[in-house]
Amino acid sequence: MCGRASQEEVDRYFERVYGWEMPEQFTPRRNIRPTEETNIVAHLSEGQVATVKANWWCQWDHATEFEAKFPAFNIRVDSMDQRKMWPPLLKSGKRCIFPIDAFYEWPTKGKGIPPVKIMLANRQPYAIAGLWSRWFDNGSPRFSFATFTVESNDFMLPIHPQAMPVILDSKHSQKEWLLNGNRDLLLPYNGQLIADEMPDTLEKLYPEENPSPKQKAQEESIAKKGEDIQQKSLF
Repeated sequence: MCGRASQEEVDRYFERVYGWEMPEQFTPRRNIRPTEETNIVAHLSEGQVATVKANWWCQWDHATEFEAKFPAFNIRVDSMDQRKMWPPLLKSGKRCIFPIDAFYEWPTKGKGIPPVKIMLANRQPYAIAGLWSRWFDNGSPRFSFATFTVESNDFMLPIHPQAMPVILDSKHSQKEWLLNGNRDLLLPYNGQLIADEMPDTLEKLYPEENPSPKQKAQEESIAKKGEDIQQKSLF
């Protein structure tokens, strides 16, 4: 599972992320949460990619309002073809990558417990593979997306035994996913990862990014339901 991420070291994204373009208005983020808007690189049409803002919570394609009733920010690769939401996006080529510096996990669960920060061993930016959709906010087109998860590799098993995100650590692999949709890339990561223990909770470390009361209620709901809800027939 991947439910928190950092998108801070964007000056290095030009060298490490395929198709990255600096957004006109960009604020570095160190605690991106599901439902929030962030930056992704999306495959828009044959051979065309663009950096766009998107909500990290995939909506039904062409939905006319944003809903967060069921967790739809992660996609289990092993069951995606049996779900209702993902096959149409796959068929229409709505692939994306989520450029990040790191994602966070909690080896020890509990309120007020600091997470660990998962990075490449060389501490370079990378991307997570995903799918995007288009929804409409009062008639205005918006983007949303979800990120792929697979079984945990040996490094991640003690940290989060259920799942880990699909990491694409090179421009070549990112391009191959975006342009060609090579599903052989949707595997547990076989490179080297490191985990830094955070000195405090993300909310205390980065209070300027703390959620609104509505977002906080959504986060608590996600924590109670767990990722297994996403495996039901709706998705």
